[in-house]
Amino acid sequence: MTNSAKLNELDQLVIGALLAHPRATQAQVGHAISSSEATVSRRMSRLFQSGIVRVTGVLDDEASHRARSLFVRLRCSPGAAHGAARRLAQWKETGSVKLLTGSIDCVAELSYTSNEHLLRLMMEELPRLDGVVATSSNQVIRRFSTPHSWNPGLLPEQAVEALHAERLDHWSEHPYPRETPPLSALDEQLVELLVADGRQGWQELARRCQVTPSTARRRVESLMSRGLLRMRTVIEPEYIGLPVNAFIWLSINPTQLGAAGAVLADHRDVLMIAATTGDRNLCGEIALASDAALYDFLSGTVGTLPGLLHADVAVGLRTIKRAAMILPHDTTTAPT
Repeated sequence: MTNSAKLNELDQLVIGALLAHPRATQAQVGHAISSSEATVSRRMSRLFQSGIVRVTGVLDDEASHRARSLFVRLRCSPGAAHGAARRLAQWKETGSVKLLTGSIDCVAELSYTSNEHLLRLMMEELPRLDGVVATSSNQVIRRFSTPHSWNPGLLPEQAVEALHAERLDHWSEHPYPRETPPLSALDEQLVELLVADGRQGWQELARRCQVTPSTARRRVESLMSRGLLRMRTVIEPEYIGLPVNAFIWLSINPTQLGAAGAVLADHRDVLMIAATTGDRNLCGEIALASDAALYDFLSGTVGTLPGLLHADVAVGLRTIKRAAMILPHDTTTAPT
């Protein structure tokens, strides 16, 4: 039985609502999916307790000017890729790590705070991983879409738009502010708590930070409205009927890079897409229902992108780490 078959229609609707608005109240979710608040409460509890779905806060490193990102590709000696990927996932700098098919064995997204930091990671730390025989990298210079805005089509578009309208955090990509004031100690504490559990209520946040609920809410909402704190619902695509998870690297004529990025950012199969430096200037992750759907995406969408010069695709074998969390080996158990 597939993972998607174990999740019933209500599960998928609830997940769709949480993807659209990770901190939506039970009443908001119930309204979006035409279900009672009590039913939504029971289903959400099961989904969260099972570990299939989680909500996390993300401090946008680029908006806060704390860090920059790049994709790193690894080629490994036979039999060494899994071990290298597991060790790489232990790094605090990795937000995601995935094992792939093809000539590239592993891809990871890393954050770095300075050129010296990057130099140490690329020239010292990566070569020390057992079994790594070659590395390449693509620095992110602009994000066209991220998982914060991923809409796999589980809900009607009107419901998704209504939930988006109720969010305070930036679910779509905005220009980064040139300057941002430093976060206070309270801000840092609130962010840390919401990274661990993005659905903590104002009362709980206030209790743990020893402030009033109104203070906790005001500080969090300020971080959200400025684009510094963004909320994300995290789920492996296979659970919602998208078992073909892949990474794409594209070469686009630079004069058409923005147009190609915009096309992919609007596509339902795209989890994220970013302009990068290096041998490929557009990189991203996709999730599809089947190999046939992958073929259609490559031939009908990628193949018709403006300015396309070259395309590589590698299908994922296993996600080791996603949204800064190392995943358990067994991700096949859905709630009953």
